Amino acid sequence: MNTYQNHPLAGAVDLDSAFNKLWSFYKKYFLGLYVISVAGSLLSSMFISGLDLATLQTTTDPVEMLEIMKGFAGPYALALLVALVLSVLLHAWVLERPAGEAGFISALLKKSLVALVPYMVAMIIFGVMAVMLVSIGIVLLVLPGLFAAIYMATVGVFVMPVMLTETRNPLEALTRSFKLAHKNLWTNIGWVIVVILILIVAALVLGAIVMLPFTGSFLKSIANPDEAAAMLEMARNPVYIGLSALTGGLVTPVMPILAFLLYFRNRGEEVAVEVTTDDGNTVKVEDLYPPMPPVE
Repeated sequence: MNTYQNHPLAGAVDLDSAFNKLWSFYKKYFLGLYVISVAGSLLSSMFISGLDLATLQTTTDPVEMLEIMKGFAGPYALALLVALVLSVLLHAWVLERPAGEAGFISALLKKSLVALVPYMVAMIIFGVMAVMLVSIGIVLLVLPGLFAAIYMATVGVFVMPVMLTETRNPLEALTRSFKLAHKNLWTNIGWVIVVILILIVAALVLGAIVMLPFTGSFLKSIANPDEAAAMLEMARNPVYIGLSALTGGLVTPVMPILAFLLYFRNRGEEVAVEVTTDDGNTVKVEDLYPPMPPVE
């Protein structure tokens, strides 16, 4: 028996049923996912919008350029931290929101905070592994490098679901993620590729919409490379930042939803996971979710 059969994202058997579940979940829980995504995007932008990237164009001295880039390290590190927190929150929301229990937000925040540091450690280790594997692939040929990137992206999808449901040990979570990814490797890779391609198209369309109020600056920078600073200034414009956050929030939740679709599908017939509640009682995760209606 699938131990997560009552979660709305459990039970996808093919790409068609997976997309139906993804779309249904996205529509039903859109508001919470969207608010988290937009808030995270705005917070990240707050840290990096004050950076004057145009200063890099005003110098050709490598030492001076290095000093300027050092000044960018702190804000970008904070923006990366926000992105990691956003990822944890979105995954936790996807997992816990269908239970709909009173006070679930405080429990969600607690679970997210507990998982944050192990997730950061796991991502550092995973990032090093990914860079090494992709680099080797690129050295051999371009296509192996591309496959390595897609392969590691597929494995990475499983890390957060594993950490939220099974173990917060970074090494165990990574090992488990590789194991789950290899259960239906080519199918998993195929699903990830399809979703990424859809997200790329959606991002291009939404990006074009965001650019409409700034078409003049964009065309000016293309016609005259000396005006490239206008594009950098545009990226610091509050209107541009706001529009980017509002449109980006539409696509950001998709990958966490896909992550649990793949996790539940590949977890398959395994031992039920048990969690301990705040009052010390042990319950099965599937008991937290309402029964799924029959599929017609």
